[in-house]
Amino acid sequence: MAGEQEWTGWPSFGLCLGRTLRTLRRQRGLTQEELATLTGLARNTISNIERNLGNADTPADPQLSTIYRLARALDVPPAVLLPAGGEPVADICAAEEHGITLHWPADTPVEPFRSAYVLHGQLPRYESEVAREVREVREVREVGPAQPGLPAGEAGATE
Repeated sequence: MAGEQEWTGWPSFGLCLGRTLRTLRRQRGLTQEELATLTGLARNTISNIERNLGNADTPADPQLSTIYRLARALDVPPAVLLPAGGEPVADICAAEEHGITLHWPADTPVEPFRSAYVLHGQLPRYESEVAREVREVREVREVGPAQPGLPAGEAGATE
C-alpha cells in the first residue's frame, strides 16, 4: 500500500521468533528436516525463520498459517512461538529467554518426541505416553476389567 512505512521494530521480533523456534525444535529432539516433514514446509523455510532471513536480505516474515503449522507440529500453543505474545506490541521485542513470554501450563516440561512419531507420524508422540499406556494395561491385567456397577479391583468378586 502506498504511504505505508516499514516497521523498523519487526527485525527484533523476527529474531526472537527464530530463536524460540530453534529452541523448541531442539527441545523436541527434531532436526530442521524432521520438523519440515511434520509441517509440510521446506527445510529451507525452517532454516530461514530460525536465522531471521527473508527474501532480498530482509527479516523473515512468515505467514500466520506457517506459525500455526509449526505450533501444531511442535505441540505448543501458537502464542508460545510469538515473541512477547503476552505483551502489548512495543517498538522492539523485549522478550527474554528465547522469546517465550507465555507459560502454558508452567509445570509441563517440554519432552522430545518418540522417533516413531518423528519418522512415521505414529502416535503416541511421547515416551511418557507409552509408559502411561503400559501402566494402564498392567493395572487392567492385574485387577481385571471392571464390570458395570463394581468398583475397579472388585471385578469378578463373588460372595
